[in-house]
Amino acid sequence: MTSTTFTVLVYFNGSIYVEDNYSDKFISSNTSWLTITNTMTLSQLKQAILKEFNGATLDDYEVDLRYRLPIFISGNITHYRSCTMCGDDDVESIFYMGTTKACHLPVEIMAFITARHNNAIPDEIYFDFSNNFNMSLNLD
Repeated sequence: MTSTTFTVLVYFNGSIYVEDNYSDKFISSNTSWLTITNTMTLSQLKQAILKEFNGATLDDYEVDLRYRLPIFISGNITHYRSCTMCGDDDVESIFYMGTTKACHLPVEIMAFITARHNNAIPDEIYFDFSNNFNMSLNLD
């Protein structure tokens, strides 16, 4: 398989906000553009994200990833749902979505990075995973 590259926007340890129109929005003060390839595994993607933000390894940190998937466009507004990346097929899905399906929309990934060992937590990396979702649903 020929290796092809694609650039995604990665949000680092932010929040996922569900707006009133039931569209998920990623919010983070720390973002970076990352080039991925269609041959990457999920582990390789996680390692590339760690390298982009702090140069650490998967031996020291856990990386949980979510990506925004456009579900429909209404007028000039795109509505998104966030999906958890669980396996290599999710990497293939975001690559396909970004290169063929919705090439005019940026592909966005939220990376939640936590230390594996309490004694190895630099202040700039630690994140309380329990606080990563800001749910706001109006059920009226």
